[in-house]
Amino acid sequence: MKKRKIICFFVPICIVLLIILGIIIFPNDSLEAAKEGIEIWTTILIPSLLPFIIGANLIVDLKIVDIIGFIINPFTKFIFNVSGKSALVFLVSTVSGYPVGAKLASELRLNSQISKDEGQRLISFCSTSGPLFIIGAVATGMFKNPNLGYLMIICHYLGSISIGLFFRGYGKDIISSSSISLKTNIKNTINTRYSNGQGFFVLFGNAVNSGVNTLLMIGGFVIVFSVIFKVLTLFKIVDVIAFVLYIPLSLLGFTKELCYGLISGLFEMTIGCNKISSVSNVSEALKASLASFLIGFSGISILAQCCTFISKTDINVPIYILSKFFHGIISGILTFLLYPLIESISLVSNFSSTYNYIYHGSVSNFYLSNYSTVLLTIFIVYILNLLSRLEKVAIKKES
Repeated sequence: MKKRKIICFFVPICIVLLIILGIIIFPNDSLEAAKEGIEIWTTILIPSLLPFIIGANLIVDLKIVDIIGFIINPFTKFIFNVSGKSALVFLVSTVSGYPVGAKLASELRLNSQISKDEGQRLISFCSTSGPLFIIGAVATGMFKNPNLGYLMIICHYLGSISIGLFFRGYGKDIISSSSISLKTNIKNTINTRYSNGQGFFVLFGNAVNSGVNTLLMIGGFVIVFSVIFKVLTLFKIVDVIAFVLYIPLSLLGFTKELCYGLISGLFEMTIGCNKISSVSNVSEALKASLASFLIGFSGISILAQCCTFISKTDINVPIYILSKFFHGIISGILTFLLYPLIESISLVSNFSSTYNYIYHGSVSNFYLSNYSTVLLTIFIVYILNLLSRLEKVAIKKES
């Protein structure tokens, strides 16, 4: 028996036993963590996600995706090599946030409305955070800087679009232009819509039922990962990982607290962003860049939610996770590079003074004085290049 197969068999068992042991040893802390997860689920996720999930189900069942897809298909085909349905998936994802985009893209594949390769390209850039979380929770609530939120959200969506362009050549299929006229396609869609004999209220009831079940599943993930993170923290495992990470990253200006926040965010991005924002003696540019990385990557908790939908299809989950890591890297780099624009906006009040600020040394002094963040950018670019090569190898193996 292969060693890798044995490891893959026993590692999950050991992790589950460790978590159960932690719950037994620290029952009060585990209970408090579970309560925090329930509070996040009931006060934030249900009000913000349930309407969008129900709406996402309806736009698929009512064939809205198909009709809009026919109209904008030439543009999305040229830019991302995907059908026009993807634009609506991307739009819903940008408004609603995780994990609605992954769910909607997975349903298109489950319904055989897109191919496997197109589904892989689509899921790579149609799984994003929403503006409410980035601007409201992170920038305003944690960093106390609303202007930073607009920069982060622009960088987040630019990172997503960049990933879509990066995965444009994935797979062997090429989206072809339909020879059927738009009018004929719409007629065929209407006929298909009424062929199953289900009226609007039946579809609406199915959408509500599916949305509630999805929210129950998301709530379970949030509660479980809140407890898991608490147990790992109590066992000092998070501290050990943060200390190991601190050894190389200290050369780039990272503190132990910053590394701890980064590791926390890899498990749950909300916790990580909050811890990173509260770190002192570190430039806001670096902290905002790390927060952008965590939001783009989304963390293990949200990845698990998204992968639950994706795993029901034949879309490659490891490649999806790799695309999210790329998304985080690009978002973080863009946030750091464009951060001086936020300083210029907050420090000056008119166009002429903004011009003087940018072109008389303030922006250049920012980059020169923050040598550690410059080194970090170089390091990230190197990692990005390395991951690009790994992604090509993964694609070759997949094909």
